[in-house]
Amino acid sequence: MRIDLKEDELIKTYIDTEIPVMIHSWLREPSEAEFKAGLIELQKVYLEQKKAYENLKWLADTKLLGQRTYEEEQWLEQVWEQLLFGEAGVKVHAVILGDDIFADYSMEKFKSLAAKKHQENGVELGVFLNGENAMSWLKER
Repeated sequence: MRIDLKEDELIKTYIDTEIPVMIHSWLREPSEAEFKAGLIELQKVYLEQKKAYENLKWLADTKLLGQRTYEEEQWLEQVWEQLLFGEAGVKVHAVILGDDIFADYSMEKFKSLAAKKHQENGVELGVFLNGENAMSWLKER
């Protein structure tokens, strides 16, 4: 069952209760400030939903995210990683990439580095080209 959580001009967020997984989709390319604020808001939504769904997974649809700056890549590694895997306690996280290899680079790099760092803590990370493969992978976890 799908439960819509939040939608604005930037991000749509909902829960698939069968897996369970929180899914968010970027609806357009955000500015740097919108990107960071959007992720921080998503972490708050995840923490709230985690109270109702044991072992809640997270799926990020980044097809429309666009190319991120070097500073944003550093922020993902130095700040977001701790918010996502440390404070929020996410154990299973998947990302859907778009068609633009330059735009996808930041997400690929983030996942690769985070996977190495957090593997010992039982964190599983997946990167996919479509939602069907991502959902299948999430169901197996």
